[in-house]
Amino acid sequence: DLDGISLVCLSTTLATNAIVEGRGCKEGLILIGGRPEGKLPTDRYRVIKGKLDIQGRLKENLDYDELDSAIEFFRGKVDALAVSGYASVRNPVHEMQVKERIRHKLGIPVACAHELTTSLGFYDRTVTVDLNAQLIPLICNLIDSVTATLKSFHIHAPLMVVKGDGTLMTEHCARESPIETILSGPAASVIGGRFLS
Repeated sequence: DLDGISLVCLSTTLATNAIVEGRGCKEGLILIGGRPEGKLPTDRYRVIKGKLDIQGRLKENLDYDELDSAIEFFRGKVDALAVSGYASVRNPVHEMQVKERIRHKLGIPVACAHELTTSLGFYDRTVTVDLNAQLIPLICNLIDSVTATLKSFHIHAPLMVVKGDGTLMTEHCARESPIETILSGPAASVIGGRFLS
């Protein structure tokens, strides 16, 4: 009885498989205020001026000429961009300005580090947001396919996506933060097994 469906929950191993298999979209990375220590997950990156101190106080404004040059460098070469700035969890102003400019100039998906974690570690946030950017086009394609299939069956229920911890997030959140779907498949299997037993 399709008319009785009030909610659709999508569980997926897409993100987990993409990471394990090393396949994702071509992403670029814009770093604000320096490069964190450690091996970066991509060699497609640019560093631009703009500095905050550890408390999030402005020390140096964004260099818009550098930013525009970085954006043009990525034009036609990447499917999504990741943005990570030093101390952005204390003050995300630079990341938000860069995101807005990328969307205006390139019109491609953009993920900011401060949107994904409150961790102060610049390196960890950078790796996380870069990985998230790689997954955005993949998860969007999956959600688009599921949505089209639901429409073909005249199912008009909201679509929720299972997160790696077994909780649910909206379709919109999944499109912005597909990294949250890592381990979605195993989490749903455990929840389903528990329900059935």
